[in-house]
Amino acid sequence: MNEETAIDFYERVTQGVSRTRTITLEHSSGATLAGVKMSPVNKRLLASVIERLPQEMFEAAQGYEGDNPEEDLADEQLSLATINADTVTAFEDLCKASLDHPDLAPPQMNSIINNLNFEVLFELGSEIMDMSIEDDNAVRDFQEHD
Repeated sequence: MNEETAIDFYERVTQGVSRTRTITLEHSSGATLAGVKMSPVNKRLLASVIERLPQEMFEAAQGYEGDNPEEDLADEQLSLATINADTVTAFEDLCKASLDHPDLAPPQMNSIINNLNFEVLFELGSEIMDMSIEDDNAVRDFQEHD
């Protein structure tokens, strides 16, 4: 355990999440947009997105083993069956809060996000959720003292 001064601890906690990933988006024509920054989102937005997702999506993801093609196909079909307008909007909101490009204004980036196909939208959204949960820069533990 590292003890710090109260101010050092405060600065560490409030400095924000600094980890970002750089990704490249590819259009169906083969054209690419390099230098897109993907960053974690705050826990309120993350909770809002998770709240809007159908429970079946989580159950299908938990049951995915990767070693039985018939079961995997059934899980994929179940996941596709759970997609609705709220699910799409939730993932788009997540991507809009996370993705940024230095040469594009937010409305331009939002237009690109609105044109992601289902597979890319859900894959990016899942990556953003994982990244946000893993690297939230939050206080992670406490100890009780007598």
